[in-house]
Amino acid sequence: WLKRPYVPFLENTTLGILPKHLWKDVQPEQINFSELNLRPVGAGPFQVRDLTTAKGGIISSYALRAFSKYVLGEPYLQRLILNFYPSEVELLEAYENGRIDSLSAISPQNLKKISRTEVEIKSLTLPRIFGVFFNQNEKSLFIEKAVREALELASDKEKIVQEVLGGYGRKISSPLPPGSFGAIEPDGRDYNLEEARTLLEKNGWKLNPEKNLYEKTEKNKTTKELAFSLSTSNAPDLVRTSNLLKVGWEELGARVEVRVFEISDLNQNVIRPRKYDALLFGEVVGRDPDPFAFWHSSQRNDPGLNIGLYTSAKADKLLEEARGLISREDRAKKYAEFQTEVSQDAPSIFLYSPAFIYLLPPDLQGLETEHIAIPAERFTNVFKWYLDTKYVWKIFQKNN
Repeated sequence: WLKRPYVPFLENTTLGILPKHLWKDVQPEQINFSELNLRPVGAGPFQVRDLTTAKGGIISSYALRAFSKYVLGEPYLQRLILNFYPSEVELLEAYENGRIDSLSAISPQNLKKISRTEVEIKSLTLPRIFGVFFNQNEKSLFIEKAVREALELASDKEKIVQEVLGGYGRKISSPLPPGSFGAIEPDGRDYNLEEARTLLEKNGWKLNPEKNLYEKTEKNKTTKELAFSLSTSNAPDLVRTSNLLKVGWEELGARVEVRVFEISDLNQNVIRPRKYDALLFGEVVGRDPDPFAFWHSSQRNDPGLNIGLYTSAKADKLLEEARGLISREDRAKKYAEFQTEVSQDAPSIFLYSPAFIYLLPPDLQGLETEHIAIPAERFTNVFKWYLDTKYVWKIFQKNN
């Protein structure tokens, strides 16, 4: 993921207030090492009752109890236990054996392995996108808009959503995902191999039948091939997506090498120095986004996040103007114009926006959240969750 600011897997943070009676005697240099970090005290709906740790001091569970003085009312649930597992395999085993009642952060592939029948699968939208970002500085063939458009036409986004995400996501054609402020869905380039071939051939590309590879003769009589590498991280979903793209593009008439890296290696040695032909990666946009960091031309080089190296004077102007507007309505109009401009320029292939999969017991009620900016926001209205109900005579009910 790419997120603002450019620190891998770090979200934007806000200033918090610490309880003075607990922290007043802790020296600043000892704050990160204080035991108080493991037993947070705040004003939320639940309090930490106990915690357990595994080998190495890693927290394996938190036991929470309802906070009776919570400002929005005492929670209906009196206790809540959060368990943490080092792998998805152990998480699934605990769920299948009935040791936990719900789970999250599960892949669509493992979702199919669950045998428990009494379960509700909740799909929450996240403001995240995955796409293919082209580096025209490394691979000059991507300078041609026709090439970029043809590759998008040869990308079966719906197949990726179904086979990689199990249907838990949406195909997209925009840098702002559904659910984000100002997001629109411009007309996309639907999967169409024949249209992709026609587009290439209209722009001077010819298919070499012996290689099943498109080639183009330049003015200096040199021949270039429709061949490039696609870099990504070793996350299972990204590897599967890369392989599906490779199949589609090679069916079109391209030669593609998929390069898979550990996430730290990818960030440090591939993304930051911009050493890739094409990059399959994700961006955490946020509910109220500021696309400036991802798409303004000033952000093309590290530590900027413009990994598509997109340059557009019109898009730059729209992003700059949007930043200076107070009116949400006016800012939304600028974002709509920006997305239309990006769609017309086709600098990248926007593939899909994944859903957050959350498995719940069928008798748990009150979880009304549909759109979340980060996974933790699924607990936004946790104080309203309940399991049991009871009948009350009408005469004893409070009039609302």
